[in-house]
Amino acid sequence: MVAVRPISDDDSETIEQIDEDIAVTRSQMNFICPITQMEMRRPVRNKVCGHSYEEEAIVEIIQSRKQKKKKVRCPKMGCSYDDVKRSDLVPDEALKRVIDSQNK
Repeated sequence: MVAVRPISDDDSETIEQIDEDIAVTRSQMNFICPITQMEMRRPVRNKVCGHSYEEEAIVEIIQSRKQKKKKVRCPKMGCSYDDVKRSDLVPDEALKRVIDSQNK
């Protein structure tokens, strides 16, 4: 049998802090390229799966794999899209504006 105790005010503050930490982490992670693990400067969005990457990093992978006649799987963990092409990529202007405004 599990003992259950009522949530106190201290517990509520702790839960709120954890929620804030998760929200901050989640928003910061959206700026991080899944390839370089660095903040994106020129983000591009994959029109097919919706994930964003640093333009130079994903283009380099596409070109390298193309020479070997191999497909490129989306580098975002958990994504099953396995045929990323240069034509799938569009500049992610909205994400770039958010990143730029946060860095001012």
